[in-house]
Amino acid sequence: MMCMKNKIMIINFWANRINYGADLTAYALQYLINNSGNYSCILIDNQFFNYKCEYEKFNFFKDFEKNIKQTKKCETYENFYDLNQNANTFITGSDQVFRFGSDSSRNYQYLLDFADINRKKIAFSASFGIDKELFLQETSPQIIEKMKRSLQSFDFISVREKSGVEICRDLFDVKAEWIIDPVFILDRAKWDELIENSTPHPSPLPQGARENSPQIVSYVLDTNKEYKKASKYLSKQHNAEVIELANSNESVENWLKAIRDCKFLITDSFHGMCFAIIFNKPFICLANKKRGATRFESILEMLSIDYQCINNINEIYEKDCIFKVDYEVVNKRISEERQRGLDFLKMALEAPVQVTPEKIEARMKFLENKVCELEQQATLKYQVKKELWNLWRIIFHKYLPEPVKNGIRILRKLVQRG
Repeated sequence: MMCMKNKIMIINFWANRINYGADLTAYALQYLINNSGNYSCILIDNQFFNYKCEYEKFNFFKDFEKNIKQTKKCETYENFYDLNQNANTFITGSDQVFRFGSDSSRNYQYLLDFADINRKKIAFSASFGIDKELFLQETSPQIIEKMKRSLQSFDFISVREKSGVEICRDLFDVKAEWIIDPVFILDRAKWDELIENSTPHPSPLPQGARENSPQIVSYVLDTNKEYKKASKYLSKQHNAEVIELANSNESVENWLKAIRDCKFLITDSFHGMCFAIIFNKPFICLANKKRGATRFESILEMLSIDYQCINNINEIYEKDCIFKVDYEVVNKRISEERQRGLDFLKMALEAPVQVTPEKIEARMKFLENKVCELEQQATLKYQVKKELWNLWRIIFHKYLPEPVKNGIRILRKLVQRG
């Protein structure tokens, strides 16, 4: 029987179900944990932050979902709090779980504030998505203070970008390790195994496209007329059809297959670029500042690839924009970073749970805010009262000096006597 200390839950963006990268990074991390020891790991079905309307248009996740072990839908604070009954460790990441912008209300769960103080909290390859300067521009001081309090209660923190190490150190006074995205840590053979479940070809093929012919694959999330014109130019220059994957409703397996088998990839997606690298494919990368250009810069630096992203679509007409990558060198670097990621994960999972003053402070503040919300609604919940009492007992017995305890005991007796 699986002991409680080995039960782990992960929260990230996979439950959005309209993002290939989010699905695959969540799958990779879950697979790695479930196959790295005596652990049972499931993903939190986080419906608190989703895109229900958009999801109805997309079917690509439905077959892939059989590869995912998941909780019941979590739609309220109480749903999240109840997860503590079935897990000893909570992990946030990977993906941009620490990019809050101007509104933290929909993102609080990624800071794991719902976790009990005797639960382990880990950030694995978590991302702010942007550098410190932009983070300060788009994030209010109030949210930064909230994040600082929460992140200081974490047991272990690793971030996906080098800039994230700086943000954690300078703004939150916490130490963070620079760890590669989980899609790189999972062995390529596992991705090839998933591709075996793909259909014969991405469907439907564009009119006139030839089965099994070399194809340029495009996975560009922010398209416009200029890009479509450039796409036609590349098709003519390289004598190959362009297959559009964005909004294609292709299955996850077909998406992977299209990238693995393409002549080269055009993308403005971080995970699109990641899988081009994993499959050792030539690619053109459009640096997407809105989505976070530092993500591209960081992974290229980590893998010792010269930065060759283009910032303007017109550069396609002016020069050869296909990355020149020495994959023999890059694959060696991936192997090294994969081992660093596995070592960090092993260390974080095996370390004992620590109940720290920082955890208590973060938990008390979170509950204080929750009580204020509930009082405003005139519905102070029993569970919040109960947890506040449990926290007080821990503080009383573990952290208060004996003279203060005695004083409280005397005062309590006087009150009882009336």
